[in-house]
Amino acid sequence: MKRIALLTVLVATFVTFQTPLVTSATSPDTSMPAAYDLENEPSECIGFLPKPGCGKKPEDAGERGGAMQYLVFAIMIAGLTVVGIGITRGIKKQRPTKP
Repeated sequence: MKRIALLTVLVATFVTFQTPLVTSATSPDTSMPAAYDLENEPSECIGFLPKPGCGKKPEDAGERGGAMQYLVFAIMIAGLTVVGIGITRGIKKQRPTKP
């Protein structure tokens, strides 16, 4: 009984760890890359600074330039404002009053 259980575990382990090795040895992907949704040619858009016509409008709120990005910016500005107000109040409390 122990031999059958050990054999079952060994076969299951062999099958489990053999499958990823077999699937990773497949031929390289030769499919065409996804089409760019740009106004200009992609080769014109490669560079350090973004060029006009090389982007696309956000389709989702979480994408670059979407509503969530602006919301995060507004929250950061609000947080900095709260910190600035706290600093100015603290400085005003430490100043001696003039007689």
